[in-house]
Amino acid sequence: MTFHLVHIPPRRAPAGVRVLLHGHTHVPGDEIDATGTRWLNPGCISYPRAGVRSFAWLTADAGRFRWELVKL
Repeated sequence: MTFHLVHIPPRRAPAGVRVLLHGHTHVPGDEIDATGTRWLNPGCISYPRAGVRSFAWLTADAGRFRWELVKL
């Protein structure tokens, strides 16, 4: 499984990326686009937008991963 980590989310995921982790918006998110790429955003603790303070745990092992969004 290929991950891509970037601050500002691109318009589309780079070729071959299955999971794209991004920030910048300060809004937590977990979406799957039309290509099957999963877009994850942990949100923000210090300057949240949309009124939600959050962070996330990402655990990856043996080709699988677990994403846990924690709202404060």
